[in-house]
Amino acid sequence: MSIFHDEVMTMSGRMGAVIVATEMSKRIEQFEHIMKEGSLTFAERVVLNFRSAGIRDIVMVTGYRAERLEKALSHLGIVFLRNEEYEGAGMLDCAKLGFRYLMDRTDRVFFCPVDVPFFLEKTVRLEMEREEPVVFPICSNQLGYPILFSSSLINGLLKYQGGGGLKEALDSLGLEKICYLPVDDEGAVMDSDTREQIQYLMELHNATLMRAETKVFLSNVRTFCGPGTVTLLKQVDSLGSVSEACSKTGISYSKAWKLIRNAERELGFPVVRRMAGGRNGGESQVTEEGRRMIELYEILERRISEAAQKEFCDLFLKSELFSKSSRNK
Repeated sequence: MSIFHDEVMTMSGRMGAVIVATEMSKRIEQFEHIMKEGSLTFAERVVLNFRSAGIRDIVMVTGYRAERLEKALSHLGIVFLRNEEYEGAGMLDCAKLGFRYLMDRTDRVFFCPVDVPFFLEKTVRLEMEREEPVVFPICSNQLGYPILFSSSLINGLLKYQGGGGLKEALDSLGLEKICYLPVDDEGAVMDSDTREQIQYLMELHNATLMRAETKVFLSNVRTFCGPGTVTLLKQVDSLGSVSEACSKTGISYSKAWKLIRNAERELGFPVVRRMAGGRNGGESQVTEEGRRMIELYEILERRISEAAQKEFCDLFLKSELFSKSSRNK
């Protein structure tokens, strides 16, 4: 009997996100110490916003201090794409790397720069409910982030060579249906240049972060797949190299192959195929079966996370004890 069920063979509504972190903005450098007081960095907050809304296919495009950033965020289980020529490149040019990676993996894609970290999960979910090919959140008559658009538009965006950013590129496509979605979310239009403003938005964001967190592991005779294995395989799929994937995830080369071989033994089929030639004398590819296993795992992970969050809301957020605690903050 196949482990692949018809229920998940049609991946309708697949969501992805591209986060551009190629340049360390003045805002991040100026307020980095404040973010440390808040325990979460700008980049971690952006990823958390998408993760909390059930989005698992997340790409971060790096450039400035790329190695340091990728190492610091390796635990998040996202894909890193490095733009070595980020200096002088516009944000849209950098984002195109992520769009190209996701175009065949998703049906809709969110876009957000890393220095707009305080938008709310509810804004992401409200955008996901819309059916228009492009959705811009608006707060206080300002366009905000994240922007959501159909993956069918990516080819047109990749061809765009004009000036401006993503909005101008989308405008150039001559779309008839664009949603400008009003949201009650000051963080979506973050325009803060003082410590007080950053502190205010951070406190608003922190007030929404209480949640249940889950980790999913698959087992047969032995446990063979968890967040670390999936992160490794996604990086191999992106980079075409196990050794490069190891450098991005902080996993040793020997441990990486141990994880891969263990998964293959328990699953009964190959998840990574090695090929002679190519970069560094050889390349590695995630097999079609391996990609499907990742897709199934992420569906399961999302469903378990959503169920856990519902139970958390029923048990904690509706409890008298929790309500009193919230009022006392």
